[in-house]
Amino acid sequence: MQALKYRNQWDLSLEEVNNLHVTTPYDVIVAVAYCGICGTDVGIVSGEYPVAVKGVTLGHEATGIVAEIGEKVEKVKVGERVVINPTPYCGKCRMCQTLRINHCQNKSGTESGVSYDGTFAGLYKTTQDFVHVLPDNVSLKAGTLTEPLSCILTGLRKIQPATMTAYSYVFGAGPMGLLYVWALSLKGIVPVLIENSPLRLEYAKNCLPNGVKAYASLEAAKSDFFKDPNAPVDLVVDTTSGLLEVLYPQMACGSTYVSIGLKNKKASINTMELADKSLTIMGSIDSMHGSFIEAFHLITKGVIPVEKLVSHTYPINEFTKAFAAIGCNLNQNQMTGTTEPNCKVLIQIGDYHD
Repeated sequence: MQALKYRNQWDLSLEEVNNLHVTTPYDVIVAVAYCGICGTDVGIVSGEYPVAVKGVTLGHEATGIVAEIGEKVEKVKVGERVVINPTPYCGKCRMCQTLRINHCQNKSGTESGVSYDGTFAGLYKTTQDFVHVLPDNVSLKAGTLTEPLSCILTGLRKIQPATMTAYSYVFGAGPMGLLYVWALSLKGIVPVLIENSPLRLEYAKNCLPNGVKAYASLEAAKSDFFKDPNAPVDLVVDTTSGLLEVLYPQMACGSTYVSIGLKNKKASINTMELADKSLTIMGSIDSMHGSFIEAFHLITKGVIPVEKLVSHTYPINEFTKAFAAIGCNLNQNQMTGTTEPNCKVLIQIGDYHD
């Protein structure tokens, strides 16, 4: 089978590797159909998030067809369409026992696409507890958004605005930004989306919930959406990693700032204001206890139309084009920006159509 291997910064290689087979009674082998390119993958490739083991197969936002099962597997059958939960956890360490499975202390060697061979490959090996059967009415493409949505729901649990009329902003119109807009809307909060890339902004405007608008700048959002150039900043979801220092002085008393980007940035803030203004600054990453099932429910019930976010699909042998579509130029060894409207980019592994 083919697998997309991480060799070093800016160095990916599509290689032939041995097929996978079950080795324990609860193993499940999935023939991967589609896998989304995540910001984590881009961070690994560009060196912004240097966490992956060299030689690992990248990828973790995937769906596929069950190809082989162990003798004690009861939850899925060969031939069923499934979405993969790529975040195993031990269930025994202190983090797991206190429902913080996203920080499992024994996850080294188990993180798909980081320390364990991921889903940019023909086959993926997992266990029955980490695959979920997709209903017939949900496409394999739509299912790939389950894992990123589960990460959004992890952050959403932490957000407790003082009022449902909070002046709320989501920065970045990539998949995570758009999913946060949808999730916040379901919670009764109507945010504005801000994106300075005209191409991403163009695509995003067709993917928003009713009542939500997107703008090219914070100033435009304040003036048009909130009808106040001096509108307060009550809630910020920053998917870029780089806005805390800029926005901190504008945050209203009792406001919340959530950072979900994985870029190595430094920020300096006034800690006296942090207490005096009752500010909340927090980060969020990965799936929390139960959030993957919640995301699966929202997608399979059609509550969030995630397939709208899928802008491009490329076969795995065109992985260079796939990464370039979101501005990660493997040929030039740099981030170059995008050249056409885009959001979620998928890599098609097998010959599946739905």
